Amino acid sequence: MKKKLSNDVLKKVMNELYYYLMRQGADSETAKDIVQDSVYKMMIHIDAVDPDKYRAWLFKVATNLYYDYCRRKNKAPSLMLDETLASNTELIEDIIITKENQQHIRKMLDLMPTAYKQLLLLKYELEWSYQQIADYLEMKPNNVKTYLARARKKFREIYQEEYNGKNKRK
Repeated sequence: MKKKLSNDVLKKVMNELYYYLMRQGADSETAKDIVQDSVYKMMIHIDAVDPDKYRAWLFKVATNLYYDYCRRKNKAPSLMLDETLASNTELIEDIIITKENQQHIRKMLDLMPTAYKQLLLLKYELEWSYQQIADYLEMKPNNVKTYLARARKKFREIYQEEYNGKNKRK
């Protein structure tokens, strides 16, 4: 028996997809257009999409549409800063430190291969499980774990190079 996709669930996935595209470097209007096109394609092919994997299917289609957009515009995908507003209870110093840390992490992610950057964003920004990532990337969960370990190692190497480079300049 097929599960029915509710409007609330679809809206939630569309929001996640929008913010994911923004983190990948799409501007707001482009992200909205890509989300709309992805959902439209899913509606057209609804019978061919496994109800348990519609989320991964949507992310896959949207990512491909974004890469197509980048190729057409001759623009490499890049991460934009997350412009979320901090609550009023935080100290201004904490907000500034958090923003600086986010900028530093985004800068290091930009230095990584696209595949590793994508894996880290799916796991740590979107908090997807290994199984969800595996469904999205069409690979086994054990392979996802392996590639994530390599991505974390690469991130550490870039971080250490960056950190050592700053210490040498002082």
